[in-house]
Amino acid sequence: MKKLLLLLSLIFTFAASAFSQEFFGGLILGGVTSQVGGDDRGGYHKIGIVGGAFAGLNLSDDFDFQIELKYIQKGSLSNDVENRPGTDPFLIKLDYIDLPIVFSYNLNKININNVSLKWLELEFGLSFDFLISSRQEIQGVVVPASDPWNKVVLNTVLGLRFNINEDFQIGLRAVDAMTSICKSSKDPYYNGNVKYTRRLFGNYGMFNDVLQLAVFWKI
Repeated sequence: MKKLLLLLSLIFTFAASAFSQEFFGGLILGGVTSQVGGDDRGGYHKIGIVGGAFAGLNLSDDFDFQIELKYIQKGSLSNDVENRPGTDPFLIKLDYIDLPIVFSYNLNKININNVSLKWLELEFGLSFDFLISSRQEIQGVVVPASDPWNKVVLNTVLGLRFNINEDFQIGLRAVDAMTSICKSSKDPYYNGNVKYTRRLFGNYGMFNDVLQLAVFWKI
């Protein structure tokens, strides 16, 4: 893990120095709410935090490129005891180092009633999650560590960013896993507690779905 963190730090530092002429950077702090597709439960009930730093490049008046290095908490939480006797309360807690690579497009060329939308940006990209800790509980009892979780997960990133002023933005972002967070299966799998689902690559598995609300502070 130390080697991974060192590698990510070197990538982050190189990106910042390579684009120093048009470089901007800052800090990120916010909260997330999440669920796990494939755990046979629905709802963004798991609350967590996100925090880190970002470095970016102004490609044009409309486009920015940004790399982020963050700590983020994901997972699933269910307390549906009445409808799910014998299986709840249920918790999956997954902590990651997150490396998003994001493009943003400023809507400054769009006017509504002669009012420019320069305060609004659309963002899209990919992120790579590197697992640093995990915990699973069923009915308050910790499930013995069997290491079912994948160490690296690929996600899509889609969001809106609101420009408060030159230094502050508020971002609302949906981050959805493209690859399974656990060992995947070619066939459907159900064990009474989880029920695998399928996404882009066809195999059955479990997938993080996250809504993030964060402040971006340029320094």
